Amino acid sequence: MSSDEMLNILRGTKVFEGISEEHLDLISTCGNLVTFVKGETIIREGQQGHPLFVVIKGQVEVVLPKQISGQTVERPTKIKISDVRPGYCIGEFSLIDGKPASASVIASEPCELIEITRPDWEKIINSSDELAKNIYKNMLLIVINRARQKIKELDICFY
Repeated sequence: MSSDEMLNILRGTKVFEGISEEHLDLISTCGNLVTFVKGETIIREGQQGHPLFVVIKGQVEVVLPKQISGQTVERPTKIKISDVRPGYCIGEFSLIDGKPASASVIASEPCELIEITRPDWEKIINSSDELAKNIYKNMLLIVINRARQKIKELDICFY
């Protein structure tokens, strides 16, 4: 993928919305395009040290799998947390707090994602306070939106 193609993709994402061209140039050098087939696990619950992914094409599903990571007990069923569409990110919780993944992420359909490893993430965030502030603000807005959507879904269950 050319750097111009990568820049165009980054411009259309929620996590990098409002980022300057100079900073998008830096981010474009840090991201790698990866693909997953339908049903493939991208992140496993309990996985340590996974990268940040930005969905470019396709859709992924965030779930709590039936088998609880690292335990012999099971949940009664797989629990769907959310669907993540193009422009949005996955893996941000663990990237920020350094803890293992709290859920699994599975490709709902063939998909393309930009992968940003922890060392590249640190390079991006440490390059500019302004850039870090904008990215973290965008991530916070994404997480708030997901929480509000989940609240609506739960509220509907009790009508």
